[in-house]
Order: sequence, then structure tokens, then C-alpha cells
Amino acid sequence: MALTPQEIHAKEFTTSRSKWYDKAEVSDFLDQIVTDYDALMQENQTLKTQLAEADANAKQVEEMKQSVNSSILIAQEAADRLKKQTEAEAEATLQQAQTEAQKIVMEANAKANALLTDSQNKNEALVAEKEGLDKEMGAFKAKIEGMLQAQLDMVQTDEWAAFQQPASYQEPSAVAGSEPEPASEAVSEDDADTVVIFPESSEDSENFLNKDN
Repeated sequence: MALTPQEIHAKEFTTSRSKWYDKAEVSDFLDQIVTDYDALMQENQTLKTQLAEADANAKQVEEMKQSVNSSILIAQEAADRLKKQTEAEAEATLQQAQTEAQKIVMEANAKANALLTDSQNKNEALVAEKEGLDKEMGAFKAKIEGMLQAQLDMVQTDEWAAFQQPASYQEPSAVAGSEPEPASEAVSEDDADTVVIFPESSEDSENFLNKDN
């Protein structure tokens, strides 16, 4: 066990009759002091080395801590920039999507309105065409009814009764060699029946014989 400072300070050496310290005892004590001092020096050097290593490690740890903090700060700043950029891009994308959606809706409404207007125009044209055809058919029917009524009125006249009488023939001439005169025509050209040809369909109305040009 190493000597303590108190033990060194309190050490008493044996004296001889001449009051001199015992040389061997002093040498042994000094040897022990040297041994202990050398051990203390080595231990002190070891501690200094360990302290230096600890300081170096602490410095390295501090540098690593600062580096980590700096990296965290840089990462945080990068994350903030990325977040802002992402939010800006998302906002721009959302606005673009809304604009495109509004454009599509407007185009769809315009097409629907155009189709509706075209359909209404076609419907109005068809209604007008139908009304025109109805008027033409009414006029055609009235004309046919007038013609039939005219034919019926003609049948009920005296001329029609005369037309039904048998035709008369002249007697042959008594003069020899003379040719008998031909009998008068029983029906004049004006008394001939009027022929009415009805069209088979409305498409043949243009070919109706008695239709006015």
C-alpha cells in the first residue's frame, strides 16, 4: 500500500548513540517513497491520458452533437421548404383542376344548350312542315270534294237526262244509189264523262291529272 503524505510527514527514524539516523532505514524509506511516487506518476500519466482521451471523446461527441443539430436544422429547413413547395404545387394543381373542371362544365353546358336549341329548331321545323302538309292535304281534300260535288251537280242536271236518251238514226234515202247519212253522234264531246284519277298517296299528288299547275 502506498504511503500517504501524513505517513511521510510523521515518519521518525531510529537514531544511534551519536544521534545519527539509521542509514539503511532511511534508504528503505526513500526507496519506498520512490516506488510509490513512481506508481503515482504512472497513475497520474494514465489518468492524464484517459482525461485527454475523454476530452477528445467529449470534443468529438460535442462536434457530432453540433453536426447532428446542424443536420437536424438543415433537414428541418429542407422539410419546411419542401412543405411550402408541396403546398404551393398542391394549391396550383387544385386551382388548375378547378379551372379545367369549370371549363369542362361550361363546354358541356354549351354543347347541351346547342343540342337543345338544335333539337328545338328541328322540332319547330317539323311542326311547321307538318302544319304545311296539313294545309296542303286540307286544300287537296277541299279541291277533291269540290270536283266530286261538281260531278254530282252535273249528274243531277237536265243535260245528264238528255245524255241518257238513246241515239236517233235517220231513215235510208229512197233515192237509189244515194248513201245513207250517218246517224248523229249520241253523245257530244262535251257530254263525255269526266275521268277523275285519285293519287294513291300524298307523294303522287304532284301527278294528279286534274290538279292545277
